[in-house]
Amino acid sequence: MDTSFLDLQGALSAGTMKLRIDEEGNMWAEVDRRSFLVGSAAALLSQGTASGAASLNGLPFGVSAADDPFGFARTVTSHWSDLRLSRPVPDFGVDWTALLPGGRSMLGASIPLQLHPARIHGGRALVSIPDQRRASSFLDRPGRGLLVGAAGNDESPQFYLLDGRNARGRLSRNAGIQEVSAPLAYELDDLTYGILWAVSNYDDALQADDQDLAETRTDLERYDRLSSSAVSREAAPGLNSVAHMWLGSDFCARHILKALPDLPELPAFWTREQRGEEASAWLIFDHKYPYLKSTTKALGGPSTRAFCVPEAVVQASPRHERILLFLAVALMESLGIHAQFTTDASYEAVEGFVVAPDKEAIIANWVRGDGMWHVDLTGRSSIVREFTNAAGDVAADSIIEAPTAAERLRALAHYLDLPWTWLIHRCGQLGKYGTSGLIQSRSRLVSAAGLDAACSYVGALPTDS
Repeated sequence: MDTSFLDLQGALSAGTMKLRIDEEGNMWAEVDRRSFLVGSAAALLSQGTASGAASLNGLPFGVSAADDPFGFARTVTSHWSDLRLSRPVPDFGVDWTALLPGGRSMLGASIPLQLHPARIHGGRALVSIPDQRRASSFLDRPGRGLLVGAAGNDESPQFYLLDGRNARGRLSRNAGIQEVSAPLAYELDDLTYGILWAVSNYDDALQADDQDLAETRTDLERYDRLSSSAVSREAAPGLNSVAHMWLGSDFCARHILKALPDLPELPAFWTREQRGEEASAWLIFDHKYPYLKSTTKALGGPSTRAFCVPEAVVQASPRHERILLFLAVALMESLGIHAQFTTDASYEAVEGFVVAPDKEAIIANWVRGDGMWHVDLTGRSSIVREFTNAAGDVAADSIIEAPTAAERLRALAHYLDLPWTWLIHRCGQLGKYGTSGLIQSRSRLVSAAGLDAACSYVGALPTDS
């Protein structure tokens, strides 16, 4: 029988809800032998897809507690509200499909998941595989998939992740039971979720446009001969937004490396990254870590790099994005690049630059610009003076200024509201094992080198700095 939403809520407080769809396409909720008409299944599913809404029991819409025996769906959707889960029917070996959100430029990514019980033994998570055939069917597919081991209990669930390709060759038998081990470093939390989010978003988008991207990069090499250029996204109309990001970042890196040796004195760098989405390019794009090492080598010593990250931006950024921003800065500090931060929002519009104070400047901007990139090499006094003053102001009043890299990073962690000891512990774990076992890239334009270097560096920092 039909009833009001309040009646349904009252019934739910006393029992478990199950959903069914009748022959006419209506969805009914059954609670302790009572039936409630929820509405048209098509309308409800459309609404749930558009909004990512959860059902009344805290699970993805249309999913009962019996479908979530390990509490995985309930746990992850409560921690990361933008993450959406669905159960494919028929499942073909997939327990959940996770739809990771996009961002300002990211497009979103989907990852099939297969869950199994796990136990902690000898400093590792041992994931039990009771159905070898089902697991093999899942792991043998060429696309990305994650094996999830569920440990802990209802009050404190723990989930450990393994990239399907990595897990494929690691299955072993213990007392007749097939198992695969995962490092405790691969526990699902804000650090590993942020890595999954960033790598899968960048990797999927770049791989999707791989051939067109390679051809476009070749076509755009004619701009290498120019000291100044501003190229719109219309120059590569068929590429997605992440491919545009990669092209802009790659071109700006090459522009700076070409012009850097001719600067008359040691320069100061300015970068526009404010959020984890932008900053994670330093950790993941294949050319970024080599670019940082090349600039350090070209300068022959330490340099400075300024950031403008107002408090409002920090407050609007989820924790996993703030962690990615922190790791990007840590990667720079590991190479002797002295990071400086201002919270003054009046500097947000300043383009990315490298300035030899009062003499010459390199403009190289691809972050939050109108096009794919804007680059220039200029000695124009008004521009050089503007950049010199901006760099000098931030250097004089940096909110994380301290004599050592460890102290600067600790101040940054405090500003980003990240627990220092936890960061060192978790990064140390990941640095030991690397991140490729957690998620392997498929695109040739994505690399784990910078991410692993940043984690190793943070993991070796003193907790009492």
